[in-house]
Amino acid sequence: MNPILKAEILRYGEFAQLCYDAFDDRDYSEYYGTCKHSKRSLFQKLGLPHSGYQVTKYIYANTGVLGSSFGYESIDNAVWIGFIAVCTDPNEIERLGRRDIVIAWRGTRTAQEWMQNFKDILVPLPPSLVNVNVQKNPDPNVRIEKGFLSCYTSVDEGSEKCSRSARDIVVGEITRLVKQYKDERLSITLTGHSLGAALATLSAYDVKETAKMHSMQLPIPVTVFAFASPRVGNQIFAQRMEEIGVKVLRMVNKHDVVPNVPGLFMNENMGWLSKLLNWLPWTYFHVGIQLSLHNDNSPFLKPTHNLSDFHSLEVYLHLLDGYDGENKSFKSSGRDPALVNKSCDLLIDSLHIPSHWWHEGNKGLVKSANGKWTWPARSPRSPDAYYDPHEI
Repeated sequence: MNPILKAEILRYGEFAQLCYDAFDDRDYSEYYGTCKHSKRSLFQKLGLPHSGYQVTKYIYANTGVLGSSFGYESIDNAVWIGFIAVCTDPNEIERLGRRDIVIAWRGTRTAQEWMQNFKDILVPLPPSLVNVNVQKNPDPNVRIEKGFLSCYTSVDEGSEKCSRSARDIVVGEITRLVKQYKDERLSITLTGHSLGAALATLSAYDVKETAKMHSMQLPIPVTVFAFASPRVGNQIFAQRMEEIGVKVLRMVNKHDVVPNVPGLFMNENMGWLSKLLNWLPWTYFHVGIQLSLHNDNSPFLKPTHNLSDFHSLEVYLHLLDGYDGENKSFKSSGRDPALVNKSCDLLIDSLHIPSHWWHEGNKGLVKSANGKWTWPARSPRSPDAYYDPHEI
């Protein structure tokens, strides 16, 4: 693998991991379901102060449609699920040869959560996903997994954070940024893990198709780096992604069950039968190109039978860091293997890295002036506010 390409994929993978680390999933927290940090401090707080990007919008989604087994039980069903950022560093823009816009999505936590929720079918795109330039409904033959589509497009009228759908937030902000930088060379890169990878793929199709960027005089390249992505749509969806020029690279750990669903039995691997049965609402197709990873390739990992270990994004990033090509030995580019054990116990004992070491000191409580331990005071306009309604 080209080391420059590997470094780029890892960089976007870090953006996806940041979405996990920034998410407040503490059910005892009054800020449960939001981001722990403000847009201005997000990269700084989570160890990416020199990313060269600036967050411009937070994405909230109505995950109530996914069910409580996903672990999302926010009071109003609306949770923080990702961010949109734009490259602002002149040196980084020069290095890339363009100003990059990134959309990062957060996923679920374990493979078991996925298995409990793949009980749905492929459905046509709703009339709301129309081509704004042509003003016609999308191809009725393009079908998307119902749960992903609902999460992306649904709203919760009773929620301040989710009065707009994730789709409206994404398309609105991308449209604004493209107009703002209309005289520059731009690119749009989407990344995510698990559910986040599915949403990244779906939103890439939406952004490219809705905004008609493939027909612009200077088309804006749209790329997806998907980690542990499930199947998102049918064969027509996969074909349409190629036609409009969306490039998708899927990183897949060989023993991870998530990339095999939905469509465990009816998928692109059936050969001629897949075309014959494509009309059924259970025949799924993967999109793009697959890069296969394997736990056994890393000398730092212990044998495991835990499905969540194979699905961990940190494990994916570790395996990608050492990937040098098919049938080649592990060759690390310098990413610290200790990150693997942030939320698992997979590193070999000789490294002396404790398991599950990633946690927040004192569970977020601080000692106040009167000696009591409490949540730090935060106003909506504080630089470190968990949630500012004016940011949506």
